[in-house]
Amino acid sequence: MGGESAALSRYNYKVLFICWLGWIVIYLGRSVLAPILPLLSTELGLTHAQVGLIETAYLVGYIVVKVPAGIIANRIGIKRTLVLSMVGYGASTALNFGATGFLHLMVFRFLLGLFQGVHLPLANTLLSERFGRSQGRAIGFHESGPNVGNTIAFPLAVTITSALSWRWAFLLLSLPAFLLAFVAAFVLKEEPEVKGEKPTSSGGNLRDFVGVLAPLALAHATYNLCLRTLLIFLPSYLVEFRGVELSAAGFVASAMPAAGIIAKVSSGFTAERLGRKNAIVAATGLSGVFILSLLWLPSGSYLILNLVALGLVLYSYSPIIYDSVTASLPSGLKSIGLGAVTMVGNTVGALSTLIIGVLIDVYGYRMALSTIAVLSILASVLTFAVMRRSLGDWSDSNPVPNW
Repeated sequence: MGGESAALSRYNYKVLFICWLGWIVIYLGRSVLAPILPLLSTELGLTHAQVGLIETAYLVGYIVVKVPAGIIANRIGIKRTLVLSMVGYGASTALNFGATGFLHLMVFRFLLGLFQGVHLPLANTLLSERFGRSQGRAIGFHESGPNVGNTIAFPLAVTITSALSWRWAFLLLSLPAFLLAFVAAFVLKEEPEVKGEKPTSSGGNLRDFVGVLAPLALAHATYNLCLRTLLIFLPSYLVEFRGVELSAAGFVASAMPAAGIIAKVSSGFTAERLGRKNAIVAATGLSGVFILSLLWLPSGSYLILNLVALGLVLYSYSPIIYDSVTASLPSGLKSIGLGAVTMVGNTVGALSTLIIGVLIDVYGYRMALSTIAVLSILASVLTFAVMRRSLGDWSDSNPVPNW
């Protein structure tokens, strides 16, 4: 019995590692675009509004697959669904090698979002099932993967572009997805207890949990408002507003996701110390403050320290949201519920990238960043009010309401 338990524990950590690598590989492909945008936009004649629309296309694909991903996984299994998604987003990234204009980029980014959107609800459901009461820390570590991927992708994309071209950056950074798909196909096992469940067999209907999910969806929407706009426009902001050289902008921009690695790994501990509600609300408000300070602090070390501080607060609360969703739902509803919450957040992200792109074109970065900051601060107040009314005060002994 002891040997079986040890083998199961080792396999659980293999699953965690594969899922973590999945996030890294996803962001290698996803984050190629942002650091090379100043060069690519000049070559293809793109406006900021068009860039925002390209990112909106990505997020539309990312959104529409969320709930279907859970349904598909219930039918064919989480393993097969994840492996197929890896092949899909590897191919979608590689296709950009042949892009010749705005329409190509739109279509390829939509496909990328469609395949990458599968990962979050399924991987977090898998970790919730396998780690149980320890899922908060496991999910926190897992959610550091995007930051590792971002931190690597920003300077790597610039380096490949400088040595070869932006087309080769897309092609070369697509290859890890195919490699990971091969590894996952051999390492992961099917999850029959998840595969065979019907969503209604483990605790009712998703509508029964709206009181828990609604404030978490609001918090996730605020997170996406900040994150999606910054990820796509931050390198361009550094070049166009701060006068940073393109070769350095990717490295400077990577300070934010690099700091987020620490934030996500420690998010479970933060939630335990402050409580989930307080951690989410504080991080939301402080994100707005640090975004606003991007406009007023001088360049140089101050700017980098500002990006580090922003990364520490902005990235800290998404794992807490995911942990709270999966902990509050029965097994058969976890992936669908998490898909619904993230679908709301990513819908806001999809609209935000387009709107902020238009604001930059018409009014400049000062108005655009100020808008994001003020909305984030106001949203922290609203989130606190909604959580207080709907959920009361969460505690470690009762992390989510007992329905």
